[in-house]
Amino acid sequence: MTMQGLLWDKTADKLSLDEFPVPKASAGEVVIKVAYAGICGTDLHIMNKEYPSGDRLILGHEFSGVITEVGDGVTQFKVGDRVCVDPCFICGSCHHCSSGRVNYCHRGPLQHLRNSVGARRDGGFANFCAVPTGHVHKLHDDVTLLHGALVEPISCIQRGWDNLGTPPSDSRVLVLGAGYIGVMWSCLLHFKGYRDVTISEPAKGRRELAMGMGLGFQAVHPDTIKARFADGNVEDVGYDVIIDCSGSPPAIEQAFNWLRCGATFLQFGCCPTNSKITINPFQIYQKELKIVGCLTNPFTMATTINGLVRGMSESYLSDFSRLGIKMFRLQEYQEAIAQLKKGTISKAMFDLQA
Repeated sequence: MTMQGLLWDKTADKLSLDEFPVPKASAGEVVIKVAYAGICGTDLHIMNKEYPSGDRLILGHEFSGVITEVGDGVTQFKVGDRVCVDPCFICGSCHHCSSGRVNYCHRGPLQHLRNSVGARRDGGFANFCAVPTGHVHKLHDDVTLLHGALVEPISCIQRGWDNLGTPPSDSRVLVLGAGYIGVMWSCLLHFKGYRDVTISEPAKGRRELAMGMGLGFQAVHPDTIKARFADGNVEDVGYDVIIDCSGSPPAIEQAFNWLRCGATFLQFGCCPTNSKITINPFQIYQKELKIVGCLTNPFTMATTINGLVRGMSESYLSDFSRLGIKMFRLQEYQEAIAQLKKGTISKAMFDLQA
């Protein structure tokens, strides 16, 4: 029995749709029949060779589906369970893992990702995927398979929120980027009660999508924001919180100048591994700025399924088209990637049930 999957060949610098044998469940694994799988910005970074990955593998780490086979020793799952996947693997024995800080696993750079689904081992851009049970999560009855494919990226946002803390509700907030992650951060901020929020996005199509979400937030070109600072004092027109969802070093560097005194900058977007920015350390000292990072989603999958995704599914997540999410068949992968790069959609998702 065979299946289709999107194979990334790093040496050939090529993504292609190929035929593969359907995987079998080894001991401690389950096989998942994939229902929906989303293209992440990390997938694009892998294809641009800006993010570490295996040499030849099926991509895709944001997906949901139904278990079709369980391996020896598996007792917590059964055939027919609806699930989603946490793609990150850890060594389990280093200092950080033993301390519960698994995303810092120090067996080399980014080693918590060394065997990660869709980056180091075959992922969910295929009809079936074999995954160790420690990285599989059952979906709540209230969470559809469609929403299940959003759990992994939203669980990363949950981690970002936890790291950010709870800024005062009257904070002036800037979100950099109106891709899917920027859209979801905007929804979360609205869900949490924030109303003075601006979204910075250079692509006209994505600005229109952000304005069409009905949140009441402004979505403007970065040059519009830059012009405000040419004529105004940063304390009058600046921001208390800036959340980068762009992964664009020039955008990040520019936005540091837009922080008010006592402000926080959350670096959520994934930049190329060798990128650099220049900032003025005196500003950090004088303004008492906080710079906060966010690396993946340690222990936030379960709380996201039962918390944010359940809580937002009938409101913010109810209309995918309003969020700029567009569905594609796996065979349409080239068009899906093209539309993402063009900025006409916020996210592309494969419907493997179509």
